[in-house]
Amino acid sequence: MTATPAQRFSDTAGDYAATMAPALAPVAAEVVRRAELRANQSVLDIGTGTGTAARLALGEERRVIGLDAAAGMLEIARREAPGVELIEADFTRIPLEDASIDVVIAVHALLFVKDRVAALREWLRVIAPGGRLSLSVPGPGDVVPSAVFGEIYDRYDVEWNSNDYPVPSELAGWAGEAGWIDVKVDADPTTAIPLRDEAAFRSWLRVGRAVSGWSAERIAAFGRDLMAASPSSADGSFRIPFGTIYLTARRPA
Repeated sequence: MTATPAQRFSDTAGDYAATMAPALAPVAAEVVRRAELRANQSVLDIGTGTGTAARLALGEERRVIGLDAAAGMLEIARREAPGVELIEADFTRIPLEDASIDVVIAVHALLFVKDRVAALREWLRVIAPGGRLSLSVPGPGDVVPSAVFGEIYDRYDVEWNSNDYPVPSELAGWAGEAGWIDVKVDADPTTAIPLRDEAAFRSWLRVGRAVSGWSAERIAAFGRDLMAASPSSADGSFRIPFGTIYLTARRPA
């Protein structure tokens, strides 16, 4: 039986916390900044993972709820984000009342559901009239690891499809179709995943179990080939290109 994305991320939560969580922290901070939070608001972080964005949203008497379908992620979030209410649930079936949330934020969560319009419609359901949405997704497809390193992925028979990642106009279209208004979208192709060494590469590769079932030797070889093809920073760390698209919108009043 094929594992669900929630199971895969639950099983690799430790690797996510060591690599992706710190790598996505600047993106999470930007999503929270664009949410334009105010005091005493209720905030729902969809796909909270280890709680990075939810933790940043705390303060000023705000109620912050982190929702994720991966139990292993939430176990870490309980330690990393005290003060955040955590819910284990599917992104498309949120166990909250209609119009009960002021702001929805989501960092790289939307693409883990097949029907993105249906998901955005469900997120609209729980937000109050006039409430605000701020999210990010990886993309466009030419600045994500599987595209940048496509030849290496092919050599190791790693399945990938750059069409899985939207262009900004496509993301905006999904939001509009779901009922959101005042939709604004822009892309930052310069964001990247910094990895300090070969061990960090192996940890990153295990996230989501893209290399599930591989031998340690095969994972190490794949990591070394990616390292050889990756640009490096002045501090010696490697940077995996991982572009980001940001979207903000609001529910009609």
